[in-house]
Amino acid sequence: MIRRLRLPASIISCVLLGLAANTWAAAESKPPSGKIMKWVDEQGVTHYGDTLPLQYSGKTNSINAHGLPQTETSNPSPGNSESGKESEQAKRDRTLLAVYSSEQEIDLARDRNLQMDQVMLEGLEQRKLSALSRVQDLKKEEAGYLKRSKAVPEELRKDLKFATQDIGKIDEQISERKQHMDTMRLRFENDKKRFIELKTGVPASENTSPAR
Repeated sequence: MIRRLRLPASIISCVLLGLAANTWAAAESKPPSGKIMKWVDEQGVTHYGDTLPLQYSGKTNSINAHGLPQTETSNPSPGNSESGKESEQAKRDRTLLAVYSSEQEIDLARDRNLQMDQVMLEGLEQRKLSALSRVQDLKKEEAGYLKRSKAVPEELRKDLKFATQDIGKIDEQISERKQHMDTMRLRFENDKKRFIELKTGVPASENTSPAR
């Protein structure tokens, strides 16, 4: 036999009012546009909500009613990118004037930076000479076996192969080091030209002294 539990009318009314309040609150919490905003804070934590904090405005992500992500990017004014470049150039100019007081100091800084690269380059060239000498010795040993009509040992073949490959790797490192040094020289040369422009107020193209 099943007994039916009868609740007082006051309790039933409270339950119905609670359900109605929850339904109203859920309806109010939905964004009017049907989109949920997504943003990432300074700690890299992703947040979701119907209202985007002001400090995260600009580029945000939203999720539409179908659960698909949407990207919303505020249109930058045409002058923003240009002003950013100018600001970066102004920063570099201030650094140049703060670090150096003459063209000679720029040349000295260039030489100091190149000194370590030069030491490394000389070390690579010494390694290459040693590798070349080893390859020559291995080839002589190989020729001795061939002259006596004997089979060249597999270990000798491997040593010769690895020694030859080592020379190729050293050549690549030498080329990369030289390229790095050329890039550094060019950077310091450009810094010196800009330094002269800032000091004299004359563009580098017009500040070149005529050849004697």
